[in-house]
Amino acid sequence: MSENNTIFKGDRYLWGVYFLLCLISIVEVYSSSSFLTRRGGDFLGPAMRQISFVLAGTALVVIMHNLHYKWCKLLMAFLVPLSLVLMLWVDIFGSNVNDASRWLNIFGVSIQPSELAKLATIITLAFILAKFRSKETGNVTSGAFKWSLIVAGVFCFLIVVDNFSTAALLGLVSFCMMMVAGVETKKLLTLVAVAVVALAILIPVSVEIYEYEKREKEPFPFLGASRLSTVGGRTVRFVENFGKPAYEEPIGKDNYQPQHAYMAVANGGVFGVFLGNSRERDFLPQAFSDFIYAIIIEEMGLVGGIVIMLLYMSMLLRAGVIARRCDKAYPAFLITGLAMMIAFQALINMGVSVGLFPVTGQTLPLVSRGGTSFLITSAYFGIMLSVSRFAKQSGKNENVEEPLVEENGDISAPNPAQM
Repeated sequence: MSENNTIFKGDRYLWGVYFLLCLISIVEVYSSSSFLTRRGGDFLGPAMRQISFVLAGTALVVIMHNLHYKWCKLLMAFLVPLSLVLMLWVDIFGSNVNDASRWLNIFGVSIQPSELAKLATIITLAFILAKFRSKETGNVTSGAFKWSLIVAGVFCFLIVVDNFSTAALLGLVSFCMMMVAGVETKKLLTLVAVAVVALAILIPVSVEIYEYEKREKEPFPFLGASRLSTVGGRTVRFVENFGKPAYEEPIGKDNYQPQHAYMAVANGGVFGVFLGNSRERDFLPQAFSDFIYAIIIEEMGLVGGIVIMLLYMSMLLRAGVIARRCDKAYPAFLITGLAMMIAFQALINMGVSVGLFPVTGQTLPLVSRGGTSFLITSAYFGIMLSVSRFAKQSGKNENVEEPLVEENGDISAPNPAQM
């Protein structure tokens, strides 16, 4: 069937990854939601809720991939101020989930502003890195680094108050986008040095706050100290138990979920216990969210876990191929940033589930139980598919259409994405 006769246009590989992750999500959320089922008494409720998010997300992808990616520049003008306002609002009036004030409840709907902030940052950085380029050489100018640093720094600062891991993830993606764009190595190394110094100060402070609260049995009297204490506690437990067999660590309140996640991974073996037979899902309150990858490994084994990882990596590689073929800088940076955000977040979630990283609260994109994150990730795919459709390509690609309009505002470069 011709692409013109179907609603699913654009790169078929990206579509394939999206639908496979959605299918896995429905099955695994249904399988891992026994905790919610016991609490609510609705056996099919979690699965039906997830199906509704998949349908809404797919509709969002279809709508967005039919819009030219240039509309993201208009979306940027709306998203940036909205995200800033919501981030300030959530710091003051946000709802607490697991001791983190990350959510806003608007007319009964829970919204996570940091997800909007991530999208706003990526779109804005892609615009800045494409705008500040020399017409003669195609290299980025000094203004690109300055403005990218300001935008990423402001959003990371607002997010880090209540969500250190998301701020770190956004900072990492922003850094990689600047590196891909060709920002001077000296400036990037300076940025790395500053980040290392900041962490060298932040981590000991967070550990000290954690020890204070543990010793004094009362909250540390400082704004944002509760999240710093959480970071400190997770850091202490991670360092103390790194390299030790998980079974040697006694299970307590602070390590209850990661310990049961490790049990799920161990129980899965190579081929798993098959779908619906997970044992640890009954003990993990966040089995359908933060630790769903552990349940996937328990039910589908090491083989299933590797397949999930390869889906995200293939998505990142495919986005890189499309970016390299773009003859304009803006779409190349846009699709690269979005793909890196999805892939890096997935790797962090997987690393937490198997004990490589301390607990972060990052969900597995498109697989964890739906919400703001699911819809925003669907928007990522919609934009990436729009780039695959409308960005003019320098190489043969039957999945990519010619642009609807000329992009006189962008600066062409021989290889806009230095990948």
